[in-house]
Amino acid sequence: MAQLNTPQMKHASDIIQVLNSGIEFYRDAKEKVDDQQLAQFFDRMLNARRMVKERLQPFVVQEDGKREDGSAFSVEARKVYTKVIGAISSDKNHTYISQLEEVEDKTLDELRIALKDNQPPQYEAALLQSMATMQECHDEMRALKKSTRH
Repeated sequence: MAQLNTPQMKHASDIIQVLNSGIEFYRDAKEKVDDQQLAQFFDRMLNARRMVKERLQPFVVQEDGKREDGSAFSVEARKVYTKVIGAISSDKNHTYISQLEEVEDKTLDELRIALKDNQPPQYEAALLQSMATMQECHDEMRALKKSTRH
């Protein structure tokens, strides 16, 4: 439990919920694409998200007393949308890439929100490190999206 004079670690649960949803989405996409290189790429993104989640999880436990295992509704809705579009699309790989890039955007947004608040130093350092990791993932996904456009 947080002490009264200890600054709260704000927004950690929300970030992990988005990360959890993204992990599930990448896992699903990895199984659905036919291109082995793309599946390996998705696997790298999945592992980066897991790493960031584990980096931030201790702060959630410290703040809330338990791990965050939930997921974010906005990402879950995107997964459903992608399944529908992927079923009718002639290029499901690009559909997954495009929607996963949006998930990367959402993750960066959540990290930015947390970094706007005054955070305890260790948590802020973990957020900044996570931001760098997720920015790299986003940039790779954006480059892949541009390279797969017709």
